Amino acid sequence: MPAFYAKRLSWDTLRRRTPLIWIFLAAVLSLCVFVSAVWMSPLSTYLGMRLIPSVAPLEEPKQVSATRAYLRAGSIGTEGLGSTLHHFKHSIVLSGALDSSLIFSWDVIYDAKHEIDVYSTSRIWNGEKSPIGSRAPSLTIDARKTCRISDHLPSADRAALVRGLCSGEEWASEEMERIKLAMQDCTSIVDTEYSEHTQDLNGCIMGWIRDRLAPDSHFLPSTLSLPPNRPITVGVHVRWGDTRSDFKEYGGSNLYGSMALPNVVRILNDIRERLGQHGVKLTVSMQLHDPDVLAILNETQLDYTVIDSGDTVGDLYKLSNNDILLVGESSYGVLAHLIAPPGLTIVEMQVHLGKYTNTTAFGRNVVELEDYNPDDLLLAVGA
Repeated sequence: MPAFYAKRLSWDTLRRRTPLIWIFLAAVLSLCVFVSAVWMSPLSTYLGMRLIPSVAPLEEPKQVSATRAYLRAGSIGTEGLGSTLHHFKHSIVLSGALDSSLIFSWDVIYDAKHEIDVYSTSRIWNGEKSPIGSRAPSLTIDARKTCRISDHLPSADRAALVRGLCSGEEWASEEMERIKLAMQDCTSIVDTEYSEHTQDLNGCIMGWIRDRLAPDSHFLPSTLSLPPNRPITVGVHVRWGDTRSDFKEYGGSNLYGSMALPNVVRILNDIRERLGQHGVKLTVSMQLHDPDVLAILNETQLDYTVIDSGDTVGDLYKLSNNDILLVGESSYGVLAHLIAPPGLTIVEMQVHLGKYTNTTAFGRNVVELEDYNPDDLLLAVGA
């Protein structure tokens, strides 16, 4: 190697130039890092710098809330409040099995004669018109992955599956597990079934009804003891608004969907004799009430209060909040029983539609009139 070249590359020479060399190397390294960062960033796609095909990042798994919405879309009927329940019992059972919260799309009962909205069934069943406080469901819907229940459960198979679930049948539980697995990533569920009309199964959904509609405990009467430590309260439902034209057909004292008034009088006399030490407070729920029809109650020599305010939900609470209910198979009377406090419901069956089957629960007892004897009144105090 020539001497001048060796001199140029001597250690002393390099040492004197070290700062410049390190600055140069640092600049080159920084440029490499910058180019690599841009190349691997989304900006490179925009600049046309990436030379390999773009690969979409893996999607993070959806976190499905245990309270995901189960939306019952569309109308649930234009009948009375109790009858609307016949149209979504399947949805109650399925939403519970799918760990979701049942909510309802906007719906109102419309009075065409007077051209007014009577009440909103969706607001009632969504808990907006009932004093259930923090139990009201969230109306927020997470739509990241919305699934239709009908894609996993054909309409023709719904009734059998729901009845199987309510009866605790093994095949139904296995089928429901299959559906749950298929819908586990759904962040919300939509149910558009319109054809349901189920009058029984109330025992299966009684817990949901009480959670969604029953008033909190501070609305209820104080616990009744034996012997009674206060006046016993009795509620009577007389279905009248849509049965007035049939009054004479049913014998002048028998009303479709209600307990016959002579039977009401007989049981009221039993109540006064067995449990009336502190008196009997009688409440009669009768839409568009007729004093002439109720005149038979004067035989009991009891004063009574008529509930007929037009407030569907408010009147329901006043009817249900009684130690003893005397009712028929009207769905409004059934609904009062389903949300009533501990006590006794005596029901006169006319058609035997199964509306009260398995509804002795939550401290509320049911006795059919044909099986009634005065000793059954002790069930009102849990005896």
